Amino acid sequence: MGNRDYTVIKNEKPTIPFSDSRSVLKTMDDGFWKWWIFHFLLLFYERFDRVELKLKLEKTSRVEKTIADFINNYLKKNEDFDWNCGFKINREPLTEGNIEGYYDIKIEHSCWNKMFCFECKNIDDKPKSRLISEYVNNGVYRYFNGKYAQNQDFGGMIGFVLQGDTQPIKDKIIKKLENKFDISPEGDLKNIVYNSIEDNEFTFNSTHQRKGECFTLHHLLFDIR
Repeated sequence: MGNRDYTVIKNEKPTIPFSDSRSVLKTMDDGFWKWWIFHFLLLFYERFDRVELKLKLEKTSRVEKTIADFINNYLKKNEDFDWNCGFKINREPLTEGNIEGYYDIKIEHSCWNKMFCFECKNIDDKPKSRLISEYVNNGVYRYFNGKYAQNQDFGGMIGFVLQGDTQPIKDKIIKKLENKFDISPEGDLKNIVYNSIEDNEFTFNSTHQRKGECFTLHHLLFDIR
């Protein structure tokens, strides 16, 4: 898979703790919930067993699904995520927009009336590779074709860097996002926020037009080599 881009991961524990009171938790805004979810995803990126994942990938052709399942299993086994904070991984099929399917990662909490859904895609910078186009056309676009997160104003994308450096890959994704979708009136890019999650360079937010409103996608590009 090539040489991994060893990036320093910034990940401070959220300063607003989880309350023992369900009534208090039900008053917390989306920012609180997303902050904690980002914290656990970054913990995965800091701590996951690369040797174990590499062995799994050597035995399968379904790289994308194997990595997504690896993240899901890590989160489910994390006691702070599951037991102490009460987050849950939901693997049930979605039924939005009369289209059935599965989110790669779907995180919920009984005190939050929303869910944080992530579509996962492989990415690289190989010449003539179509993975960056697929990240946008078959990943990002799903949030604008009536399939994903129709009752929310945010969603997530996780890119698995298989080869190349993260920064130029990020630049190519953003360049691709600047093109108008020619297969939908939805999804046109409004702005980009760089280093959006804990000031990590492998993250950014993209805000898009959807149904006359702003829809934010949170992007994390994980070098999994």
